[in-house]
Amino acid sequence: MMEAFYNFFSGQGFAVMMLACGTLVVVVEAVRASRRALWGDMFTEDFEE
Repeated sequence: MMEAFYNFFSGQGFAVMMLACGTLVVVVEAVRASRRALWGDMFTEDFEE
């Protein structure tokens, strides 16, 4: 069991998992920060003109 953990953490699997987690965090935070810019005009109606 410990050998399996050692092989995982010392191999490429751990590096790829950390890269994927970091990418996911960056994408989620970018979407949260720019939600108004991305989706702001989609759900508003321009009847004030």
